[in-house]
Amino acid sequence: MQNHARQCAVASALCVLLLGGCLSLDVPEGAFFYPDARVAAEKIDLPTDAPMVFPAEVVRLRYAGGDIGTTRIRTGRRDAPLILYCGGNLFRRSSGAGTVANELAPFGDVLMFDYPGYGDTAGQADYANFLAAGVAVADAARAQAEAEGRKLIAWGHSLGGPVCAQAAAYMKADALVLETTTPSTRAAVDTMVGWARPFVRVNIAPNLDAIDVPAALKTYSGKVVVLEAGRDKTLPPALSRRLARELRTEGLRVEHLLFPQADHGDVPQQADFKPRMAAALDGL
Repeated sequence: MQNHARQCAVASALCVLLLGGCLSLDVPEGAFFYPDARVAAEKIDLPTDAPMVFPAEVVRLRYAGGDIGTTRIRTGRRDAPLILYCGGNLFRRSSGAGTVANELAPFGDVLMFDYPGYGDTAGQADYANFLAAGVAVADAARAQAEAEGRKLIAWGHSLGGPVCAQAAAYMKADALVLETTTPSTRAAVDTMVGWARPFVRVNIAPNLDAIDVPAALKTYSGKVVVLEAGRDKTLPPALSRRLARELRTEGLRVEHLLFPQADHGDVPQQADFKPRMAAALDGL
């Protein structure tokens, strides 16, 4: 879910209003996804990755759609948790593995993967495939954590929030981190449309409309840490606040951390991120 997707949704809603159209906005499944084909077509430059300073091992995993591009980062600390990382829309291991490893290594080893249609993972970029690949990687994460005697954390950023929420419930993770994400697709679209929402009939593709993080976590017993970026222009801060509120309503243990100066993708670069995150995960 990127800035241009948000701007397109808002622009579409405004256009139908101004032109006196049918006051309806269709949100197809591909509206929010940025597989390699779309990145190339829109000439999007992926970020330059940071150098990898930890041993990185390519893991061979498969799901029904084919191979899953997966990497295990090892910090060398035997007592560190294992973190299953679900990236955002523009995350690829080829351009983000070093950055993510550096950001998350203070909290544990990292198992990261590319979504179908992204990077080295085969298959079509749709939410059903994202979840199927996520389940396969979650199985591997659970097996590795148990074999090595580690706690297990799921960590989802943006698009990865719903994916990792499902994975956390499935693999019974000890903790779940939801970084600058949304409780549901409908909540995100409503926020993006903004003031025009009462006048627009929004039709969301069924697979997207079914995304509901609080519902997915109803039976989850681990701790949830919600990270809010005060200057988020992609998924506005109100969505993180709503997510934390709805999770508490479901009876979950939630810690909500606000980083007032952060934007959508730079929460881990904030000066107080490491100590506050370490405190939130302490005692797992």
